[in-house]
Amino acid sequence: MRTRIAAALILAATLAACSSAAEDQAAKARIFSPEDPPKVLQAAAEELDAAKLGGDRELVERVFAISGQEAAARVGPHVQKSKVSFKWTGGDRTVDLAEDRMVALGKGGDFHVRISNDEKQGMEWVKVKGVSYARSRYAKFRERRRDRGSSEHVVASAYSTLATFRDWVHGAVRLTPAGSTTVGGRKALKYTVALGEAKPPEADERLPEVVFPKGGPDAETALRIAAIQNGKPQSVSGTLVVDEATAVPLQADLKAAVLVSGEKGDARLELAVRIDVEGLGKEPAIEVPEHIEDAARPPGVVATLEAYGIPRASAEEADAAKKSADEKPAPDDE
Repeated sequence: MRTRIAAALILAATLAACSSAAEDQAAKARIFSPEDPPKVLQAAAEELDAAKLGGDRELVERVFAISGQEAAARVGPHVQKSKVSFKWTGGDRTVDLAEDRMVALGKGGDFHVRISNDEKQGMEWVKVKGVSYARSRYAKFRERRRDRGSSEHVVASAYSTLATFRDWVHGAVRLTPAGSTTVGGRKALKYTVALGEAKPPEADERLPEVVFPKGGPDAETALRIAAIQNGKPQSVSGTLVVDEATAVPLQADLKAAVLVSGEKGDARLELAVRIDVEGLGKEPAIEVPEHIEDAARPPGVVATLEAYGIPRASAEEADAAKKSADEKPAPDDE
């Protein structure tokens, strides 16, 4: 009897050991398996048939949304230059703004972004060998070693001119083939762009509800929100040129008008976009700019103020300031 019990225990231990060994091997396989490629490389590996843009709405959406990093992975280093102009007209009031953008994309993630508008505002951001340098339009470059993902956001925003145009017109773009051409030595396909069917906005359920001030958003913000949510595209026109092999947009000259209805009457948005891609496949000259070195702020409020040239008051100065405040007569209540 004891022999049978011992044999059963040995068999159970052997099975448990085998099971544990199998689980360990599976765990090791998961841990040491090759990592999936970054999402941008996965997107760049997707085949996009540029010849089908005339009849595939989802493909048009996909091409308009190609990011800078994906474009660089598809066609190599290049420089995208774009001009964007907005003109709002409502009642007797007209507000307009023109903006210039330049995005130079190099190898290894290096880039140079410059944005400026006709209101004398703007910014510039350079990233070389993993280190960022940024400035506002008229300030000096400052080194930013604690980037925290800001550089990726800057590139994505500056390169998204076509995606922004698509969003403002609610995807109401229809492409018609208009022959072939070449851009920077690469074969390209040309399309005429016209007004298509608008796509209703899709709410992102992952985002929390926006909380506005007690009186609601200001008039300009409310108008922009209404345009994104309920704007009705009235006209879309222009041309788009895409790379034949990769479908990356190389040139664009687009115009659109969007009608926005509101409580105080209708407003009209006129939008114009011009894009040109240069230096295809050529490494742009991206260099470290003259800059102010990055330095961590001293710990504590007092140390930080002293680092910025505001010394801490002595005990005598503090007592004198307190005595002066106590002797100052209180304001009369009226």
